[in-house]
Amino acid sequence: MTVRILALVGDAFGARGGIARYNRDLFTALASAGAEILVLPRLGDTAGIALPAGVRQRPAILGRLRFSLVSLWTAWRYRPVDVVFCGHVYMAPLAAWLARLLGARYWLQAHGAEVWRDRRAVVRRAIEAADQVTTVSRGTRKSLLGWVDLAPERVRVLPNTVDARFTPGPPSTALRERLQLGPGPVLLAVGRLAASERYKGHELVFAALPALRARFPGIVHAVAGEGDDRARLEARASELAGEAGAVRFLGYVPDEDLPDLYRLADLFVMPSSEEGFGIVYLEAAACGLRVIGGAGGGSSDAVPDERVGELVDPGDVDCLVEAVTRLLRQGPAEAAAIEPYRRPHFVAAAQLLLARLLAQPRRMTGAT
Repeated sequence: MTVRILALVGDAFGARGGIARYNRDLFTALASAGAEILVLPRLGDTAGIALPAGVRQRPAILGRLRFSLVSLWTAWRYRPVDVVFCGHVYMAPLAAWLARLLGARYWLQAHGAEVWRDRRAVVRRAIEAADQVTTVSRGTRKSLLGWVDLAPERVRVLPNTVDARFTPGPPSTALRERLQLGPGPVLLAVGRLAASERYKGHELVFAALPALRARFPGIVHAVAGEGDDRARLEARASELAGEAGAVRFLGYVPDEDLPDLYRLADLFVMPSSEEGFGIVYLEAAACGLRVIGGAGGGSSDAVPDERVGELVDPGDVDCLVEAVTRLLRQGPAEAAAIEPYRRPHFVAAAQLLLARLLAQPRRMTGAT
C-alpha cells in the first residue's frame, strides 16, 4: 500500500537555500522508497523542473491565511493521508491541527534558529504534539529538548547530506580570472546575506583581514550570496577590512557552479554563532577545503574534528586570525570525515525514520 505524505514547507523544489535543499533531499529519499508526497510550499517555482517520481508540488502559496486555507482544502481532498510533514516550526500549529483532523501521524522538522527564537506557547504545544521530530544537528536537538516536554526518543537527528558533485578537483583557472581574485590565498563564505542571519560571522572575518593581510599580503575574502543585508555588509567591509578589494562580494552563485567555487578557494571561513547545521561547511570540506566555523549552534556536527577544520569563538578576532593562519598551512580536509554525510547514508536513515513512524498507530480522527 502506498504511503501518502502531505508536506507543509517554506520552500523545496524551485527555491534556493539550505532548508529548501534539505527538503528536496528528504522528499527524494522518501519517494525512492515508494512514498507519494504532495508538497505545499510558501515559496518556489517548479516550472521546467523534473520532480522525482512520486513527488508533486503545488504552486507557491503566499500569505499565512491563504496558505492555511489552501492547506486545509488540499488536505481534505488528498485523503487518506498517512503522514503530515511540517518542514518549519512556524507552521507547526497548522500541521498539528491538520494531523488531528486527518488522523495522520505528524512529523516535524527543526533546523536551528527558528527553534531558539520562537518559543510561543502555541508553538510549544504544536511541537509537543508531534509523533516524531527530526533535527539537523545535535545542537538543535539539545536546544529543543531544553524547553519542550518531549521524550528524548521522539527527537532524532537527521543531518544534512552532501551529494556526489562535491568532490576534490582541480581549481578552475578561468573562474579565478573571471572573478579577479588575484594570487590569494582566498577565504570563502557562502550563504544568504539576510538581516535575519547576521549571526553568520561575516563582520568578524572583515575585522580580521588587516592582521591577516600583514601575514598574507594577497589574501582575499570572497563572499557568495545575496540578500537584504548585502548593502550594509558591503559598508561594514569597507570600514573594517582596511583595504579596498580585500572583500569581494560575488552575488548569487548557482548550485551547479558551487563545486568549482569551493575548489578555487584555499579556506572556507564562516564563524557563525547560531548555525542549525551548515550544509556549506560539508560542501566545502567535501571539495577538499579546510573549514572554520563558529562555536555555537549545530556547527560542531558539520565540523566534527580537526580532519575537517576548527570552531572558533565567534566574537574573538585574534582567535580567528590564528586559526586562519594555522589552517592555511595544513593540507586538504580528509574525505573520510565527510563519508557519513554522503547521500546513501542519508537515504537509508530517512527511510528508517519513516518506517518507525508508520509503525506507530494512526491517530483517532480529532484526537490530540
